[in-house]
Amino acid sequence: MREKYSFAVSPGCMGGGPRRILVIAKDPWARDTIRVLLSSMGCHCVMASSVEQALAKLGQENPDAAIADTHHTTATTSPGLSGLDEICVRLRGRIIIVTGEGHDPEVDALIQKYGLPRIWRERLLQNLWSTLNSLPQPSSVFRRVIYSARLIFDSLLQPAPAGIRISQLAGRRFVYQADGLMIELSLEPPQTDSRRISLVGQVLDSAKPERQLDMLSVALQGPKGPMAVALTNKFGEFHFEFDLEQNVKLEIERAANQWISIVLPRLERVQQGAVGAA
Repeated sequence: MREKYSFAVSPGCMGGGPRRILVIAKDPWARDTIRVLLSSMGCHCVMASSVEQALAKLGQENPDAAIADTHHTTATTSPGLSGLDEICVRLRGRIIIVTGEGHDPEVDALIQKYGLPRIWRERLLQNLWSTLNSLPQPSSVFRRVIYSARLIFDSLLQPAPAGIRISQLAGRRFVYQADGLMIELSLEPPQTDSRRISLVGQVLDSAKPERQLDMLSVALQGPKGPMAVALTNKFGEFHFEFDLEQNVKLEIERAANQWISIVLPRLERVQQGAVGAA
């Protein structure tokens, strides 16, 4: 039976749907981090590794806003700074500047000239959502598809069915299915002296378990927005450690604007599972 799905709008974007965001970053870490965060918010990303490339895509893609990481880019050179100035004019100031430690006088002058919002790199996860929402709202709208994953195994409730491979670890373990994919999760309760909980997962193709599912975007969503983001490795694996919090969801991007959503159990029940397994 085909999994149920629904159309949803991320609360991190405008009421009618997510936006087209031009991401300008030479550094691969910055590009991947910003792309995963924006995708988890339902936004459509247009990627550029330089200001020059961004100028070319500006006319082709007609983005609603831009995010420029000025670390290791040509932004601090005269042509790069001039290009950012042109992007600011064409987007009417709808651009967020991401900077590292220290101050670049020319970038600071650009920020002051247009009144641009700035995000420090180390605060990207915490501040991107709210800063993006503070920009003027565009007219374009998109929708993204959310596939609700179906729970087929819970270690607290039943033994593993034949063919399901789950490592024998303390804590609580789950297997979900959605849109031809199988997601194995292991939630480890915090130690007595910590509020941190560990989540280890793996994404597999139900029909072709040997298929390599690397570089899939995975986002951990809390009530106030994204808590953490990651990319799967060549084995389809990912790992998060996060503070105890209720109403947490895991989202996996299986294709552009198509996400698998898993609502994690209440964390005190994870602790119960660990006690039961002891």
